[in-house]
Amino acid sequence: ARDLLTLSRNNKPEHPLFAKEMIAAGIAVFGDTPFGWRAFGAIFTAFGIFSAYHIARKLFQSVPLAVLTAILLLTSITVTIQARTAMLDTYTYPLLTISAGFLIWSSGINSSRLVSIGLLALAAVFLGLAAGAKWIAGIYAMITLVGLLVARAVAVIRSGRSPASFLFGQNFPSWPTLNLLSAGLIMGVVSLSTYFATFLPLLFLKQDPLSASELISFQFHMLDRQTLPLAFNSYESDWWLWPVMLEPIWYHFQDSPEGGHEALFYVGNPVIFWGGLVALELVIIGAVWQRNMTALWTAIAFVASWRIYEILPKQIGFFFYYHGSGMLLCFVIPAAIYLIPKGKLRGWTIALTGIASSIAFIFFFPVVYATEMPTDRWTQYLLLKSWK
Repeated sequence: ARDLLTLSRNNKPEHPLFAKEMIAAGIAVFGDTPFGWRAFGAIFTAFGIFSAYHIARKLFQSVPLAVLTAILLLTSITVTIQARTAMLDTYTYPLLTISAGFLIWSSGINSSRLVSIGLLALAAVFLGLAAGAKWIAGIYAMITLVGLLVARAVAVIRSGRSPASFLFGQNFPSWPTLNLLSAGLIMGVVSLSTYFATFLPLLFLKQDPLSASELISFQFHMLDRQTLPLAFNSYESDWWLWPVMLEPIWYHFQDSPEGGHEALFYVGNPVIFWGGLVALELVIIGAVWQRNMTALWTAIAFVASWRIYEILPKQIGFFFYYHGSGMLLCFVIPAAIYLIPKGKLRGWTIALTGIASSIAFIFFFPVVYATEMPTDRWTQYLLLKSWK
């Protein structure tokens, strides 16, 4: 970030620039301090949670379930820790959430054509920025695209329309004033333009600047760098271990001046991460039984976001790669409750889930905010032996 701020060189060229540019912007605005490095990440995360609330409200048609979704995100531990850490993922997932919010908003049946196009363009801008922070955003975009194509194909078949209406038809429940081809072109052109715009500082570097014609070839250079064999890391873990949290990460651990310890423990809230796996099973069974596509698509989104790492050509993995899937668990749990008929049982389940998650967050509070604690207190957070 310091190198980009002075346009001296592109340090760490294996990843896109936008997250590093925002850290540099924080340094420029707030100073080269821990607050400066992290301020904009916290701000983007706050807007991401705000967007998640509106997404949940749209999906579940319920304010209490939307509130629960926001509470789960706020108390998930991983979201709070990542929001206050100067990393690429800190920006990627909030930007994706904001993009998803605008995408869903743009699809509304009450929106005019001009409003739909504008909201769709905003969704594309934030998608481009998310991919400009870390490429995993592009993978999420492809998962979403597949889901949208399947949904449109099902709608065409059910309505008995011609095959051509799949791309060119209008008056569907989603984006009624746009056809699928037009919506796809808007998303594609705007998001790609935004993504490549984040690389503009590379044209003005003092050391090894790029020309505009080299921006495309630089993408392949980044890909080569990302797929190189890497040295063993003691915190690396495999994708199939992430849901059960066998290898969380101590982001920070040091002695405090008063003789105690300060620590940041990147681990999921057990109520959400372990309870969410139970909720996932209930969603799959209940959604199929009730033919509830909203709940089923929520479960599919989680599974796809996790299992995609099975095929990605990454040489090593880390638990924080599960960050997006952990956020989706905060939708899976409300989706399970969504299958409960409206009434006292649903209301009590919402309340008890939010309270349980909040209690677990309070328990982990010292290792979420790196507050000083007695020398041996950190051991009480080792719920599994592998967490040491």
